[in-house]
Amino acid sequence: MSEFLFIQSRDPFTDALTKSQYELIHHLANAGNRVTVVLVQNGVMPATKSSIFTPFTKLLHENITLVADKFSLRQREIDAEQLIPEILTTDLDIVIKALLSGQKVIWN
Repeated sequence: MSEFLFIQSRDPFTDALTKSQYELIHHLANAGNRVTVVLVQNGVMPATKSSIFTPFTKLLHENITLVADKFSLRQREIDAEQLIPEILTTDLDIVIKALLSGQKVIWN
């Protein structure tokens, strides 16, 4: 079992590649890997309760940790109350900790 940390910066509503990236995350988690997804920049857009993007919503039902960057949320005027309940908020030091602990970090 490996540990993966995905940094998702792309808006799935405007970038067609995000669908395949979410599918990769799904497959890695289903293969028994520990997967964390950090939503940054426009990657936070599907994290709101009002957003509907099926490939992202599918991740909510997996054994995947989903976190949104606090700074990216503030920049887009998204309050924590607007987030889907399963999504946590964090600072970007989570990425540094993942790198130091030997996780495989993938930036999309």
